[in-house]
Amino acid sequence: MGKLMRLELFNFKSYKGHQSIHLGDSYFTSIIGPNGSGKSNCMDAISFVLGIKSSHLRSAHLKDLIYRGRVLRTSTIGAKNGNGVEGQEEDDDEGTQGTQDPKTAWVMAVYEDINGDEQQWKRSITSQGASEYRINGKQVTAAQYNMALEEENILIKARNFLVFQGDVEAIASQSPKDLTRLIEQISGSLEYKAEYEKLKIEQEKAAETSNFNLNRRRGINAEIKQYQEQKKEAENYQAKQDEKHEAIVTHILWKLFHFQQTMEANKQEIEKHQEELKEFRRSHEKYALRLDEAKAQQAQAARSVSKQERAIKRKEKEIEEKQSSLVPIDEKISIAGKNLKKYEARIRDIRRDEDSQSATVDSLKKELGIVQKAQNKFEDEQKKLAEETGMVLSEADLAEYNKLRERVNTKIAGEQIKIDNFNRQQKTDVETVNSLKSKVESAQWQLGKLEGEVTDLEERKSQSAAVVEQIVQDIDGKKKEYNAMTSQRLRNAQKHTELDEKLQDCLTKLLEADDGRRQSEREVRMKETISALKRIFPGVKGRVSELCKPKMKKYQEAVSTVLGRHFDAVVVDNEKTAKDCIEYLRDQRAGQATFLPLDTIQVKPLNSNLKGMHRGMRMAIDTIEFESAVERAMQYACGNAVVCDDLEVAKYICYDKGLEVKAVTLDGTVIHKGGLMTGGRGGGPGGRRWEDQEVENLRRLKDNLVAQINALPKNRRGAQEETLQGELTGLEQRLAYSREELNHIERNLNSKKQEVAHTRRQLKELQPKLDEATKSLDELRARVGELESVVSEAEDEIFADFCRRLNYEDIRSYEKRQGSLQQEAAQKRLEFRTQISKLENQLTFEAQRLRQTTERISNLEKNSQRDQELVSELENEKTQIEEQMDVLSAEMEVLKEIKRSG
Repeated sequence: MGKLMRLELFNFKSYKGHQSIHLGDSYFTSIIGPNGSGKSNCMDAISFVLGIKSSHLRSAHLKDLIYRGRVLRTSTIGAKNGNGVEGQEEDDDEGTQGTQDPKTAWVMAVYEDINGDEQQWKRSITSQGASEYRINGKQVTAAQYNMALEEENILIKARNFLVFQGDVEAIASQSPKDLTRLIEQISGSLEYKAEYEKLKIEQEKAAETSNFNLNRRRGINAEIKQYQEQKKEAENYQAKQDEKHEAIVTHILWKLFHFQQTMEANKQEIEKHQEELKEFRRSHEKYALRLDEAKAQQAQAARSVSKQERAIKRKEKEIEEKQSSLVPIDEKISIAGKNLKKYEARIRDIRRDEDSQSATVDSLKKELGIVQKAQNKFEDEQKKLAEETGMVLSEADLAEYNKLRERVNTKIAGEQIKIDNFNRQQKTDVETVNSLKSKVESAQWQLGKLEGEVTDLEERKSQSAAVVEQIVQDIDGKKKEYNAMTSQRLRNAQKHTELDEKLQDCLTKLLEADDGRRQSEREVRMKETISALKRIFPGVKGRVSELCKPKMKKYQEAVSTVLGRHFDAVVVDNEKTAKDCIEYLRDQRAGQATFLPLDTIQVKPLNSNLKGMHRGMRMAIDTIEFESAVERAMQYACGNAVVCDDLEVAKYICYDKGLEVKAVTLDGTVIHKGGLMTGGRGGGPGGRRWEDQEVENLRRLKDNLVAQINALPKNRRGAQEETLQGELTGLEQRLAYSREELNHIERNLNSKKQEVAHTRRQLKELQPKLDEATKSLDELRARVGELESVVSEAEDEIFADFCRRLNYEDIRSYEKRQGSLQQEAAQKRLEFRTQISKLENQLTFEAQRLRQTTERISNLEKNSQRDQELVSELENEKTQIEEQMDVLSAEMEVLKEIKRSG
């Protein structure tokens, strides 16, 4: 690493102008001094030139680092004596400071490397507030600048080249962890922290993967052992399957033998019934004659009824025609109502625009009045100033002034000619700029107007498109409804047939049920009592046997055994309901029952260790289906009981494993918790109790099917289809009109968009010309300013003694008082006229927009009034038709009464 020789600053923080600070030839430099002597600003300069960000230099932006000028405040006496009072400073006013403050700053470090070569590192702040980097006078990027510093072992991130005030004390008081981080930052190893932690995580993942593979290997070995056991069990299962097949064949042969015996007995029975059939046919002929007589009487009555029905149908048809005539009226009323709502919403929106535009017009009028008052005040001040014109020169002074002026004119004749030429050119350029600016403002106004019209058309297009879309949706809905109604009779007939088939199937199953399974009188009374409890107390859920069902038929006997005395227990929602039910049973002397209140029963948690212990064993609660609302009751009734496929599995669970659980086999064999075994019942009453429940379900299904058949609507074809047909016709007409209106709006919208594009192209062409003319005018003014500076220097040189003797700051101050006041007043008047013209043009534009908005509101209000009158007319017409329908309905009721009495 080399050493810092000196530091050069230009307008950096408190260092005004160009300053050079020599740091000697030491490799370690300390900056000391009292408070306010500039130590920190000097350290900030070194940090700045070595690439530190502005956020670390006690500044939010780079522009804050530029020197801010001060104006020395000196007393009048000191100024006359030529001595100023050092240190008495105060901020200049805003205008002076804005013109004298520098816009750029830079810091250059002169550095001697290890080879003794001198290098210059320079960082500047541009007028735009950006950084510019140079090495030995050559401009480089920030990255190249930092890379060159790193080659000299100056690490910006580590900041290992500066020790600020208080850093040593702060480092000494840091914790070991913070010291370690600081050492890592200075040494540069902190940059590799993320990579180190990433590699450490990869190492830990590799170790976890190794442990996972080892555990997986152990699991695979355990699975192999399990598969071997399963293979042995599969072989035993296949042997049992072979025995089962042999038993099935023997059983089928036995059934065939009995079927053959039944067929022979049925043949004899058929021969016996053939003789009885002949006798029945002779009786049938006698009753057929009586049937013909009854049919003739029925035909006569039917003709009379048919006559009345035709009359009733004529009245119904007239009523339907009236109803059909109401459809287009209702549709028109609906359309008019929607239009009224749209008009109201549109008027509200436009009124908001009108209020905004009116406020803009008022604001412009107020602003125009303020400018006009300011203009009048200026004219009054000019008149007063003209009356109070400054001091008058003597004849000698005036002669001397004319003589000196001739010298000045002779000396600056060339520059004055150029200034006159430039001024003439400047007037021409000003007129050009004003003309282009007027064209640009006109184009902008035209563009704003066209864009407003485009916005209105797009809103109208959106509304029309929404109306078209709504009509299309309405047509689709009406078509679907019409198609649905035309096919409703067929669907009703088909559903009636399906329900009839289901009802016949249900009745067949009920007939096939075992007639010997007759319920005892006690069971019938209990079912009736439970039904009465459900009607009286809403909290009664039902019996446990009704609320659950075995998932498979083979579990019926086992589940019945598990439920035991809780099979017929009644589940209720709370203890109060249970007490009310007990009170009811006692009052009605309806027997006894066990009640399970869901809110107070104590449910022991299930032993999750039992699940999956053996393939042939499962929890009893897992073998039944039930609703979640009665889960507590089912857990209470089943407990931790398990269902086993056979007795061997039950013995394995209870004896070999030593678990104190109630184990029930599929045939009903029970091994109690204490080890006591109870024999099974096979196809005993437990299975039949579930079958009784199925029969009860079939009865409920039969009642439900009969109710559905009775609820089916009759096959009628009425006025609704004709009404829908009329509605479809009206909607299609509306759709055609709305589409035509939408196409018209789209054509207008495309035309307006083309005008907008044309105006934008014009604006795009005019704006560069205006910018170019403005730029040319600015350059011309700058050149005039340069020439006027030359003229001013010549005037100051020639008129120096003259101005000093007469106590003028310069000759231009005198000429301003005497000759330039009129020119300044003319310029000020031009500014007032320009501002007033601009405000008047803008006011005219806004007033025109306001008038257009008011006209739009007026047109919408007229349309709304028209639709309101249309709605009133349609309502009157609808009322007349409804009165006619009431008369027809009364006549139809009279005909129906005659039909019933006849």
